[in-house]
Amino acid sequence: MADNNSPWGPKGGSGDKGNSPWGSGKRPGSTGGPDRSADLDNVIEGFKTRVKKPGGPRRPGGGGGGGGNIGDFRIGPLGPLGIALAVGAVLLLSTSVYTVDQTERALVLRFGDYERTALPGLNFKLPSPIETTYKQETEIIRRDDIGGNDFASLMLTGDENIVDIDFTVLWRINDLANYFFEVDDPAQAVRAVAESAMREVVGQSELQLIITTDRLAITTAVRDLMQETLDEYKAGVRVVEVQLQKADAPDQGGVVDAFRDVEDAGQEAETTINQAVASQNTIVPEARGQAAQILQDAQAYRDRVIAEAEGEAERFNLIYEEYRKAPVVTRQRMYLETIEDVYGSGDTIILDDNAGSGVVPYLPLDQLSNRNNPPRTGGQ
Repeated sequence: MADNNSPWGPKGGSGDKGNSPWGSGKRPGSTGGPDRSADLDNVIEGFKTRVKKPGGPRRPGGGGGGGGNIGDFRIGPLGPLGIALAVGAVLLLSTSVYTVDQTERALVLRFGDYERTALPGLNFKLPSPIETTYKQETEIIRRDDIGGNDFASLMLTGDENIVDIDFTVLWRINDLANYFFEVDDPAQAVRAVAESAMREVVGQSELQLIITTDRLAITTAVRDLMQETLDEYKAGVRVVEVQLQKADAPDQGGVVDAFRDVEDAGQEAETTINQAVASQNTIVPEARGQAAQILQDAQAYRDRVIAEAEGEAERFNLIYEEYRKAPVVTRQRMYLETIEDVYGSGDTIILDDNAGSGVVPYLPLDQLSNRNNPPRTGGQ
Protein backbone atom coordinates (compact mmCIF):
# COMPACT_ATOMS: atom_id res chain seq x y z
CA MET A 1 0.00 0.00 0.00
CA ALA A 2 1.35 3.35 -0.93
CA ASP A 3 2.36 5.82 1.71
CA ASN A 4 0.13 8.72 0.95
CA ASN A 5 1.33 10.73 3.99
CA SER A 6 4.74 11.46 2.47
CA PRO A 7 5.22 15.18 1.59
CA TRP A 8 6.58 14.06 -1.73
CA GLY A 9 3.59 11.92 -2.40
CA PRO A 10 3.67 8.18 -2.69
CA LYS A 11 7.04 6.55 -3.27
CA GLY A 12 7.73 5.94 -6.87
CA GLY A 13 6.26 2.75 -8.16
CA SER A 14 6.73 1.07 -11.40
CA GLY A 15 7.05 3.65 -14.12
CA ASP A 16 5.74 6.45 -11.95
CA LYS A 17 8.20 9.05 -10.55
CA GLY A 18 5.48 10.80 -8.57
CA ASN A 19 6.46 13.98 -6.78
CA SER A 20 9.67 12.62 -5.10
CA PRO A 21 12.66 14.92 -5.66
CA TRP A 22 14.90 11.88 -5.90
CA GLY A 23 13.10 10.56 -8.92
CA SER A 24 12.29 6.93 -9.19
CA GLY A 25 13.64 4.33 -6.83
CA LYS A 26 15.77 2.70 -9.50
CA ARG A 27 19.21 3.56 -10.80
CA PRO A 28 19.23 4.92 -14.31
CA GLY A 29 19.56 2.15 -16.72
CA SER A 30 18.77 -0.53 -14.16
CA THR A 31 15.76 -2.67 -13.97
CA GLY A 32 15.76 -4.13 -10.50
CA GLY A 33 18.53 -2.39 -8.40
CA PRO A 34 18.25 -1.12 -4.83
CA ASP A 35 16.38 2.01 -3.90
CA ARG A 36 18.15 5.43 -4.61
CA SER A 37 17.60 6.53 -0.99
CA ALA A 38 20.12 3.95 0.17
CA ASP A 39 22.91 5.70 -1.80
CA LEU A 40 21.98 9.06 -0.29
CA ASP A 41 22.12 7.56 3.19
CA ASN A 42 25.56 6.21 2.48
CA VAL A 43 26.84 9.66 1.36
CA ILE A 44 25.47 11.35 4.46
CA GLU A 45 26.93 8.66 6.69
CA GLY A 46 30.35 9.04 5.06
CA PHE A 47 30.27 12.80 5.56
CA LYS A 48 29.43 12.33 9.24
CA THR A 49 32.28 9.87 9.59
CA ARG A 50 34.79 12.35 8.15
CA VAL A 51 33.58 15.11 10.44
CA LYS A 52 33.85 12.88 13.50
CA LYS A 53 37.40 11.74 12.58
CA PRO A 54 39.37 14.84 11.66
CA GLY A 55 42.70 13.12 12.22
CA GLY A 56 42.05 10.33 9.78
CA PRO A 57 44.04 9.84 6.62
CA ARG A 58 43.14 11.71 3.51
CA ARG A 59 41.52 9.49 0.93
CA PRO A 60 41.27 10.55 -2.65
CA GLY A 61 37.91 8.91 -3.33
CA GLY A 62 36.18 9.01 -0.02
CA GLY A 63 34.72 5.98 1.73
CA GLY A 64 31.35 4.25 1.26
CA GLY A 65 28.41 5.12 -0.94
CA GLY A 66 28.35 7.14 -4.02
CA GLY A 67 29.94 10.64 -3.19
CA GLY A 68 33.38 10.49 -1.53
CA ASN A 69 35.00 13.60 -3.26
CA ILE A 70 35.76 15.49 0.02
CA GLY A 71 39.16 14.34 1.44
CA ASP A 72 40.41 14.14 5.05
CA PHE A 73 43.33 16.09 6.49
CA ARG A 74 45.65 15.06 9.37
CA ILE A 75 46.46 18.23 11.39
CA GLY A 76 49.62 16.92 13.03
CA PRO A 77 51.08 14.24 15.25
CA LEU A 78 49.98 16.14 18.39
CA GLY A 79 46.70 17.30 17.05
CA PRO A 80 45.24 20.82 17.31
CA LEU A 81 46.53 21.28 20.86
CA GLY A 82 50.12 20.61 19.78
CA ILE A 83 49.87 23.12 16.93
CA ALA A 84 48.49 25.73 19.31
CA LEU A 85 51.27 25.07 21.81
CA ALA A 86 53.94 25.35 19.12
CA VAL A 87 52.52 28.60 17.81
CA GLY A 88 52.35 29.97 21.35
CA ALA A 89 55.94 28.95 22.03
CA VAL A 90 57.14 30.72 18.88
CA LEU A 91 55.23 33.86 19.82
CA LEU A 92 56.62 33.81 23.35
CA LEU A 93 60.15 33.31 22.08
CA SER A 94 59.79 36.15 19.57
CA THR A 95 58.67 38.52 22.35
CA SER A 96 61.42 37.36 24.75
CA VAL A 97 64.49 37.92 22.55
CA TYR A 98 65.46 41.35 21.24
CA THR A 99 68.57 43.18 20.05
CA VAL A 100 69.87 46.65 20.93
CA ASP A 101 72.00 48.61 18.46
CA GLN A 102 75.38 50.09 19.38
CA THR A 103 73.97 53.62 19.45
CA GLU A 104 70.90 52.61 21.48
CA ARG A 105 69.84 51.69 24.98
CA ALA A 106 66.60 49.88 25.87
CA LEU A 107 64.32 50.31 28.87
CA VAL A 108 62.77 47.11 30.22
CA LEU A 109 59.44 47.61 31.99
CA ARG A 110 57.78 44.91 34.04
CA PHE A 111 54.04 45.46 34.26
CA GLY A 112 54.73 49.13 33.45
CA ASP A 113 57.36 49.66 36.17
CA TYR A 114 61.01 50.33 35.36
CA GLU A 115 63.08 47.17 35.78
CA ARG A 116 66.47 47.75 34.09
CA THR A 117 68.32 49.34 31.16
CA ALA A 118 69.57 46.93 28.49
CA LEU A 119 72.95 47.47 26.86
CA PRO A 120 73.78 46.94 23.15
CA GLY A 121 73.72 43.36 21.89
CA LEU A 122 71.38 40.36 22.18
CA ASN A 123 69.11 40.58 25.23
CA PHE A 124 66.36 38.53 26.83
CA LYS A 125 63.26 39.45 28.77
CA LEU A 126 60.08 37.91 30.04
CA PRO A 127 57.40 37.46 27.37
CA SER A 128 55.03 40.27 26.58
CA PRO A 129 52.95 41.65 28.16
CA ILE A 130 54.87 40.80 31.34
CA GLU A 131 57.91 42.81 30.24
CA THR A 132 58.04 45.40 27.47
CA THR A 133 60.95 47.36 25.99
CA TYR A 134 61.44 50.91 24.71
CA LYS A 135 64.53 51.65 22.63
CA GLN A 136 66.13 55.06 22.22
CA GLU A 137 69.31 56.30 20.53
CA THR A 138 71.57 57.59 23.29
CA GLU A 139 75.00 57.86 21.63
CA ILE A 140 74.10 60.36 18.93
CA ILE A 141 74.66 64.10 19.47
CA ARG A 142 71.49 66.16 19.27
CA ARG A 143 71.56 69.78 18.14
CA ASP A 144 69.30 72.66 19.16
CA ASP A 145 69.64 76.08 17.50
CA ILE A 146 68.31 78.82 19.76
CA GLY A 147 67.73 82.37 18.60
CA GLY A 148 67.07 83.74 15.16
CA ASN A 149 63.97 85.70 16.16
CA ASP A 150 63.22 88.86 18.12
CA PHE A 151 62.05 87.06 21.24
CA ALA A 152 64.65 84.37 21.89
CA SER A 153 67.78 86.18 20.66
CA LEU A 154 67.44 89.63 22.28
CA MET A 155 68.93 89.67 25.78
CA LEU A 156 69.74 92.33 28.36
CA THR A 157 73.37 92.67 29.39
CA GLY A 158 74.82 93.61 32.76
CA ASP A 159 75.53 97.19 31.63
CA GLU A 160 71.88 97.64 30.57
CA ASN A 161 72.45 97.18 26.84
CA ILE A 162 70.65 94.83 24.46
CA VAL A 163 72.56 92.13 22.59
CA ASP A 164 71.34 89.90 19.77
CA ILE A 165 72.60 86.35 20.41
CA ASP A 166 72.19 83.14 18.42
CA PHE A 167 73.73 80.00 19.87
CA THR A 168 73.70 76.22 19.43
CA VAL A 169 73.46 73.52 22.11
CA LEU A 170 74.89 70.05 21.49
CA TRP A 171 73.63 67.38 23.90
CA ARG A 172 73.09 63.64 24.28
CA ILE A 173 71.22 61.22 26.55
CA ASN A 174 73.31 59.77 29.36
CA ASP A 175 70.59 58.23 31.57
CA LEU A 176 67.71 56.75 29.58
CA ALA A 177 65.57 55.94 32.62
CA ASN A 178 65.65 59.53 33.89
CA TYR A 179 65.16 60.80 30.34
CA PHE A 180 61.88 58.83 30.05
CA PHE A 181 60.42 59.09 33.54
CA GLU A 182 61.67 62.25 35.29
CA VAL A 183 60.89 64.99 32.75
CA ASP A 184 57.76 65.21 30.65
CA ASP A 185 59.44 66.66 27.52
CA PRO A 186 63.26 66.47 27.85
CA ALA A 187 64.01 68.09 24.47
CA GLN A 188 61.85 71.11 25.29
CA ALA A 189 63.40 71.23 28.77
CA VAL A 190 66.87 71.42 27.24
CA ARG A 191 65.84 74.39 25.07
CA ALA A 192 64.20 76.19 27.99
CA VAL A 193 67.17 75.62 30.30
CA ALA A 194 69.61 76.73 27.57
CA GLU A 195 67.80 80.01 26.98
CA SER A 196 67.46 80.66 30.70
CA ALA A 197 71.15 79.93 31.36
CA MET A 198 72.27 82.16 28.49
CA ARG A 199 70.13 85.05 29.74
CA GLU A 200 71.53 84.67 33.24
CA VAL A 201 75.17 84.65 32.07
CA VAL A 202 74.63 87.54 29.64
CA GLY A 203 72.89 89.53 32.37
CA GLN A 204 76.12 89.39 34.38
CA SER A 205 78.42 90.50 31.52
CA GLU A 206 79.08 93.71 29.62
CA LEU A 207 78.12 94.20 25.99
CA GLN A 208 81.64 95.05 24.83
CA LEU A 209 83.11 91.93 26.42
CA ILE A 210 80.33 89.70 25.10
CA ILE A 211 80.96 90.81 21.53
CA THR A 212 84.76 90.82 21.67
CA THR A 213 86.83 88.88 24.21
CA ASP A 214 84.49 86.89 26.49
CA ARG A 215 82.75 84.67 23.93
CA LEU A 216 84.50 81.47 25.03
CA ALA A 217 84.06 82.27 28.72
CA ILE A 218 80.33 82.85 28.18
CA THR A 219 79.76 79.56 26.34
CA THR A 220 81.66 77.66 29.05
CA ALA A 221 79.63 79.30 31.81
CA VAL A 222 76.35 78.57 30.00
CA ARG A 223 77.28 74.92 29.51
CA ASP A 224 78.16 74.45 33.19
CA LEU A 225 75.00 76.21 34.37
CA MET A 226 72.84 74.13 31.99
CA GLN A 227 74.39 70.89 33.21
CA GLU A 228 73.88 71.84 36.83
CA THR A 229 70.21 72.71 36.25
CA LEU A 230 69.46 69.58 34.18
CA ASP A 231 71.09 67.42 36.85
CA GLU A 232 68.78 68.96 39.42
CA TYR A 233 65.83 68.06 37.18
CA LYS A 234 67.23 64.53 36.69
CA ALA A 235 66.68 64.95 32.98
CA GLY A 236 69.21 62.28 32.02
CA VAL A 237 70.95 64.68 29.60
CA ARG A 238 74.62 65.62 29.25
CA VAL A 239 75.43 68.96 27.60
CA VAL A 240 78.36 68.37 25.24
CA GLU A 241 79.01 71.91 24.01
CA VAL A 242 77.51 75.38 23.66
CA GLN A 243 78.51 77.30 20.53
CA LEU A 244 77.96 81.05 20.26
CA GLN A 245 77.00 81.67 16.63
CA LYS A 246 76.29 85.41 16.76
CA ALA A 247 76.66 88.17 19.34
CA ASP A 248 75.90 91.65 18.00
CA ALA A 249 74.04 94.77 18.92
CA PRO A 250 70.39 94.76 17.76
CA ASP A 251 69.64 95.88 14.19
CA GLN A 252 66.76 98.17 15.10
CA GLY A 253 67.12 101.96 15.21
CA GLY A 254 70.64 102.19 13.82
CA VAL A 255 72.11 100.76 17.01
CA VAL A 256 74.45 98.53 15.04
CA ASP A 257 75.98 101.44 13.13
CA ALA A 258 76.47 103.49 16.25
CA PHE A 259 77.95 100.56 18.07
CA ARG A 260 80.28 99.83 15.19
CA ASP A 261 81.45 103.44 15.25
CA VAL A 262 82.17 103.11 18.95
CA GLU A 263 83.93 99.82 18.34
CA ASP A 264 86.00 101.34 15.50
CA ALA A 265 86.96 104.25 17.75
CA GLY A 266 87.97 101.81 20.45
CA GLN A 267 90.03 99.84 17.96
CA GLU A 268 91.72 103.03 16.71
CA ALA A 269 92.47 104.03 20.29
CA GLU A 270 93.88 100.59 20.94
CA THR A 271 95.98 100.83 17.76
CA THR A 272 97.35 104.22 18.81
CA ILE A 273 98.16 102.89 22.25
CA ASN A 274 99.94 99.92 20.73
CA GLN A 275 101.96 102.19 18.46
CA ALA A 276 102.89 104.40 21.41
CA VAL A 277 103.92 101.38 23.40
CA ALA A 278 106.01 100.14 20.47
CA SER A 279 107.67 103.56 20.17
CA GLN A 280 108.29 103.57 23.89
CA ASN A 281 109.81 100.13 23.69
CA THR A 282 112.18 101.45 21.00
CA ILE A 283 113.11 104.92 22.31
CA VAL A 284 113.47 104.14 25.98
CA PRO A 285 116.01 101.32 25.47
CA GLU A 286 117.99 103.53 23.10
CA ALA A 287 118.02 106.40 25.62
CA ARG A 288 119.02 104.02 28.37
CA GLY A 289 121.79 102.67 26.17
CA GLN A 290 123.08 106.14 25.40
CA ALA A 291 122.98 107.08 29.08
CA ALA A 292 124.87 103.93 29.96
CA GLN A 293 127.46 104.73 27.28
CA ILE A 294 127.91 108.28 28.61
CA LEU A 295 128.36 106.95 32.12
CA GLN A 296 130.88 104.42 30.93
CA ASP A 297 132.80 107.10 28.95
CA ALA A 298 132.84 109.42 31.98
CA GLN A 299 134.01 106.62 34.20
CA ALA A 300 136.75 105.75 31.66
CA TYR A 301 137.82 109.42 31.47
CA ARG A 302 137.89 109.64 35.23
CA ASP A 303 139.99 106.51 35.47
CA ARG A 304 142.34 107.78 32.73
CA VAL A 305 142.84 111.20 34.35
CA ILE A 306 143.43 109.64 37.74
CA ALA A 307 145.90 107.18 36.25
CA GLU A 308 147.75 109.96 34.39
CA ALA A 309 147.85 112.12 37.50
CA GLU A 310 149.11 109.25 39.57
CA GLY A 311 151.71 108.53 36.88
CA GLU A 312 152.90 112.14 36.80
CA ALA A 313 153.12 112.22 40.55
CA GLU A 314 155.08 109.00 40.55
CA ARG A 315 157.37 110.34 37.81
CA PHE A 316 157.96 113.57 39.79
CA ASN A 317 158.81 111.55 42.87
CA LEU A 318 161.27 109.47 40.91
CA ILE A 319 162.92 112.57 39.38
CA TYR A 320 163.14 114.13 42.80
CA GLU A 321 164.90 111.09 44.16
CA GLU A 322 167.40 111.27 41.31
CA TYR A 323 167.83 114.99 41.82
CA ARG A 324 168.67 114.44 45.45
CA LYS A 325 171.36 112.01 44.46
CA ALA A 326 172.91 114.08 41.59
CA PRO A 327 171.48 117.59 41.43
CA VAL A 328 173.77 118.96 38.67
CA VAL A 329 173.34 116.05 36.33
CA THR A 330 169.66 115.92 36.91
CA ARG A 331 169.28 119.64 36.41
CA GLN A 332 171.24 119.51 33.16
CA ARG A 333 169.19 116.58 31.90
CA MET A 334 165.94 118.34 32.73
CA TYR A 335 167.17 121.47 30.95
CA LEU A 336 168.00 119.52 27.82
CA GLU A 337 164.68 117.67 27.85
CA THR A 338 162.84 120.95 28.22
CA ILE A 339 164.74 122.52 25.35
CA GLU A 340 164.02 119.47 23.26
CA ASP A 341 160.34 119.73 23.99
CA VAL A 342 160.26 123.44 23.22
CA TYR A 343 162.30 123.47 20.04
CA GLY A 344 161.60 120.01 18.82
CA SER A 345 158.71 121.06 16.62
CA GLY A 346 160.13 124.48 15.65
CA ASP A 347 162.11 125.68 12.59
CA THR A 348 164.90 127.41 14.50
CA ILE A 349 168.48 126.33 13.77
CA ILE A 350 171.05 127.05 16.46
CA LEU A 351 174.81 127.11 15.75
CA ASP A 352 177.27 126.90 18.54
CA ASP A 353 180.01 129.54 18.48
CA ASN A 354 182.54 127.03 19.58
CA ALA A 355 181.87 124.73 16.65
CA GLY A 356 184.98 125.95 14.84
CA SER A 357 185.72 128.24 11.94
CA GLY A 358 185.99 125.50 9.38
CA VAL A 359 182.43 124.36 9.81
CA VAL A 360 180.15 125.28 6.98
CA PRO A 361 176.55 125.32 8.05
CA TYR A 362 174.10 123.37 5.90
CA LEU A 363 170.66 124.75 5.69
CA PRO A 364 167.89 122.60 4.02
CA LEU A 365 166.21 125.57 2.37
CA ASP A 366 163.68 123.47 0.42
CA GLN A 367 162.47 121.82 3.61
CA LEU A 368 162.33 125.11 5.42
CA SER A 369 160.30 126.69 2.62
CA ASN A 370 157.89 123.76 2.64
CA ARG A 371 157.38 124.17 6.36
CA ASN A 372 156.71 127.88 6.02
CA ASN A 373 154.49 127.56 2.92
CA PRO A 374 152.30 124.44 3.09
CA PRO A 375 150.92 123.18 -0.27
CA ARG A 376 147.63 124.68 -1.40
CA THR A 377 144.61 122.59 -2.40
CA GLY A 378 141.50 123.23 -4.49
CA GLY A 379 143.34 124.48 -7.58
CA GLN A 380 144.44 127.80 -6.07
